[in-house]
Amino acid sequence: MPDLARHQRDAVERALALIARHGGAILADDVGLGKSYVAASVAAEWQRRGSDVEIVVPASLTGQWRETLREFCVDARIITHDALATDPSLGEGKRFIVIDEAHAFRNRRTQRWSALARRSIASRLLLVTATPICNSADDLLALIALIAADDALRCSGVASIDDAFAVRDGPSLDTIVRELVIRRERDVLPPDLSFGTLDRRVIRHPIAEAPIDALQFPLSTSAPLLRQFLWRRLESSPAALLESARRQLRFYERVVESGRALSRRDYRNAFAAEVDADAFQQILFWDLVTPADGLDTNAIRDEMERLAAVRVVVERAEDTKAALLDAALTAEPTLIFTGAAATARALSKRLRCSLATARDGCGAIDAFRHGLIDRLVATDLASEGLNLQRAGVVVHYDIPWNPVKLDQRNGRAYRIGQRRDAVRAIYFLPERRSRVVETIASKNRTRRRILGTHRRPIEIAAPNMLDLPQRLPSDSPALGLIRALRAHGLTPPPALFRRHRAGVEQLFEEMAHEYLDGSRLSELEKVLERERVVTSERRA
Repeated sequence: MPDLARHQRDAVERALALIARHGGAILADDVGLGKSYVAASVAAEWQRRGSDVEIVVPASLTGQWRETLREFCVDARIITHDALATDPSLGEGKRFIVIDEAHAFRNRRTQRWSALARRSIASRLLLVTATPICNSADDLLALIALIAADDALRCSGVASIDDAFAVRDGPSLDTIVRELVIRRERDVLPPDLSFGTLDRRVIRHPIAEAPIDALQFPLSTSAPLLRQFLWRRLESSPAALLESARRQLRFYERVVESGRALSRRDYRNAFAAEVDADAFQQILFWDLVTPADGLDTNAIRDEMERLAAVRVVVERAEDTKAALLDAALTAEPTLIFTGAAATARALSKRLRCSLATARDGCGAIDAFRHGLIDRLVATDLASEGLNLQRAGVVVHYDIPWNPVKLDQRNGRAYRIGQRRDAVRAIYFLPERRSRVVETIASKNRTRRRILGTHRRPIEIAAPNMLDLPQRLPSDSPALGLIRALRAHGLTPPPALFRRHRAGVEQLFEEMAHEYLDGSRLSELEKVLERERVVTSERRA
């Protein structure tokens, strides 16, 4: 079993204590501090205590996790994020679950979050992510709901976790983070493991003049948004803009041929053979509607001419941005990140280097890691979890709206094992006014304000849990279930009168909208009993 550094051993002890106390914890150390080793060590301990271990990871990291688990002698089932989303299983038995890159579960409206919530019933969880807040504080709340009930921190002075987030109560949020989140920055590293500095450089690049603002999008109610989207594509590269324009032109051709506005399903059926998964996310007509006065084919033909004019201008324009990249590259091993797969493919061809996108797989990533190639162009497939310390330069060819992607990209090279005094990070920013920089700054302020750096828990004497008042939020799914039970002459279990962890709350939500009988109520009571047993074990 590998020897852990002191900061990693401290994190293991802290995680074990939090999981024993609350049933779960969030490991949110900064990028590059070795969170996978911490998580594997915690999993080894729960395996020793008799728990079955499951690891939920992005598909691109399964090989790396198998190797890590082998080093720590952990026999675990590995489930990918996508596979979990299609698995409706409830948590059973004595189970410990590690969720890597847990920020992928920050949206409670997604199928994958719902699947994880159900699987977490009566289980212990360790959520691993360097970026628990991507867009807003509600991202963190979605993760906390998986590991803690609303009143889990009553003894620490927080009556309701949900209410604290709803009103952004600073002192309460500080307590919540200290009690449930392990968050350290790079200053915890000893000198022998520190990895120098990040040398940042900004390159401003012009955007080709194109008649994008003349486009009307006659079948859409969101023309300004779509024009903004096309400018964003052109900021990435001429190739990205041309790909979107080509798809839109073909779509209009189909509309004119059929005499009606096509739905997204129609488009998928028509073009599925040529559309790869990542490119399909960039379709321009997700909100198409048929005009109330019917389909105006003449207006569509006029729009096709305007769109063709855009293509001609962009095809003739010089790719100054790519030329600036050529000038900035050195002999150092380099990672180049783009936001558009079309841009990545164009750069790979121009630079004669390897490509890593969702369609191309991870072969190029392995080749870069093992020194077979020195330049790698990638979409954000390669921005999470991978150890690519060979790189001395990270190029952000496209700036994402979400600042955590910048951290994740830099973290591939700027992490434990990096021997250079400095890693160079190059940021390409458009000369044309863009809201990206302002958006990133705003989101970063939110992250710093809520997370900060919390290394020690708040120690508050715990009162007798039975003496504390129960709380049932007015919008709790349990409230609807209670009413349904009483309407059928059934008595709700006492444990129902509180907001539980997310998985049990989902069962409440389901039962509140279905016909209930004694058998269904018996199932609910068994689930609550399993949760009660796990809670009793923690308190013991």
